[in-house]
Amino acid sequence: MIKKILLLLSVSLVFILIAGCRQAATASSAEIMYFVLIDRFADGDTSNNSGQTPGSYLAYEGTNPEALKHYQGGDLSGITQNLDSLQSMGITMIWISPFLDNSNSDYVGWWAYHGYHPIDFFSVDEHFGTLDDLKLLVNSAHARGMKIIFDMPFNQTAADHPWIDDPEKTDWYHWDEQGKPFEITDWFDQEQIEIGELHGLPDLAQENDAVYQYLMDVSKYWIDETGCDGFRLDAVKHIPVEFWERYVRDVREIAGSDFLLMGEVFWGEAFRIKPYADIGFDYLFDIPGYYAIQRTFNKGAPIKNFSDFYQENATDLASTRFATLIDNHDVARFNAGLAEQSWDKQKLALGWLMTAPGLPVIYSGTEIGMDGYPVKDANGIPQDFLNRLPLPTTLNSEQLKRKMEFSELTQLRHTYPALSQGSFHEVYKDWSIYAYLRSVGEDQLLICLNNASTEEFVSLPKPPGIESFEPQPVYGVGVLREEGNEFYLRLPGNSMTVWALRGRADSILPTWVDFTDRLSRDYQQITLYYLDPEGSVDKLEVAGDFNNWLAEEYSNHKQGDTLFTTIPVKPGSYTYKFVLNGSDWIANPHASEFSQDPYGGKNSILNVLDHH
Repeated sequence: MIKKILLLLSVSLVFILIAGCRQAATASSAEIMYFVLIDRFADGDTSNNSGQTPGSYLAYEGTNPEALKHYQGGDLSGITQNLDSLQSMGITMIWISPFLDNSNSDYVGWWAYHGYHPIDFFSVDEHFGTLDDLKLLVNSAHARGMKIIFDMPFNQTAADHPWIDDPEKTDWYHWDEQGKPFEITDWFDQEQIEIGELHGLPDLAQENDAVYQYLMDVSKYWIDETGCDGFRLDAVKHIPVEFWERYVRDVREIAGSDFLLMGEVFWGEAFRIKPYADIGFDYLFDIPGYYAIQRTFNKGAPIKNFSDFYQENATDLASTRFATLIDNHDVARFNAGLAEQSWDKQKLALGWLMTAPGLPVIYSGTEIGMDGYPVKDANGIPQDFLNRLPLPTTLNSEQLKRKMEFSELTQLRHTYPALSQGSFHEVYKDWSIYAYLRSVGEDQLLICLNNASTEEFVSLPKPPGIESFEPQPVYGVGVLREEGNEFYLRLPGNSMTVWALRGRADSILPTWVDFTDRLSRDYQQITLYYLDPEGSVDKLEVAGDFNNWLAEEYSNHKQGDTLFTTIPVKPGSYTYKFVLNGSDWIANPHASEFSQDPYGGKNSILNVLDHH
């Protein structure tokens, strides 16, 4: 009991310190966004739990997963009641899931608790509260200097929307020749993506001027009625670019240049985001970055691949500002598939988010390390609801500890303007260690990430222009020793350490440095083989979770009709494919396990045990 009381006091002290740093946060313009799935956050008013349909609400008790297809009682009042707690964590902006009135019917057994089945764009869903509750949330946030961002689903309507049967609104939707919604059969065909139905929902024809004017009227209504601070715009890639170009321009005329517009372009490949880069969104969600973060800090992909990804982005999407994330409600939580050291790895990923360029976006529950699950089970059945569990009403001691450690990271970002405004320069990178500088004027921060599970010792050149540093880190417990023009570091496993430096390095250093081919001590050399009796394979490459799915040729040799390749990997479970002759992607026929890939084929599974 005494330990628990001390822990609670420590958490409270950190929250007080963070609140005391609010002036620094304002001065540095450091924003940290928190995403709330309204129904799963906090039940502030139990009287609206069932809305107008008693069967829509069924409380989840931990042993009845079917309840997660129903409303869980979270509402706008619950968010308002927790604003102080969110602010004490260092949160400055809150993105709330759609609050628009949803269908009063379940859809193939699922209720629209998530808010993406709108049936009345001008009303608040009764499960979430009233217009007055929404206004109170916005005003209460503003009183604390916080911002509220609304989620606007403009791609589709509920399946039972009255427009469906309105003959005057037939051309408000996309229909095929049989008068049915288009089914997307090729998810890389942009025309299909823009006219096809998403999750079985009728697809709006945004190119129709009447539809455009309606959605603009909706936007203007909520801006004028509530004074909200911005929109998160859903399913951007499913709506023509021409719509967004016109929409962004017109919203700016209504709401002003400070009104935040954030586009969700859900592509895993950065080059597919290019058509949306210059439309005028303030931020695009960094979905490709999410996958890079997941594969690096969860799966152990090399830092080289991680760095290469960001170098390519810096070239191809130089003018794009990104909202960065390690997970959200549409994907598995970060720690899915992790067992040991899951929080340490998640905290390391969050450390990257808080020290890297971009607007950090935190999914509710990530700050306490809520458990994640694969989006599909072993039989390919969707189970995304397991990544949308209700936030606990009472935190246990471990969750309180994690919340405190998360708050230390947000405090770090708020305290040092270089982390939100500064330039970015790599200093060193090998297979597991990543060191970089964030610089503003004479203030420099040296950030060192150790993505190995083992303690590592490395040396790196002292950055030119650096004159002095504080020997004690401002975050973390790594050790730095200076000898001549070298820094010698001792870095604990799965850790981030930050040192404050003095000098002027930003105009001297290159942005990127050469890769150092040094393996950390947790790597193992695993040999795979492929039978080639016809001698048709001239080049054997491997792509998988462990290298960001980039086809790479490792140490190979041939013996008779068998090709061998040896790859360095860390302990864990990975999916992968062989790439034959640079073009044929196949599962390893000799793997002991397989899983489905997203395109109807299969991946090989590689399980690597920890021998340390």
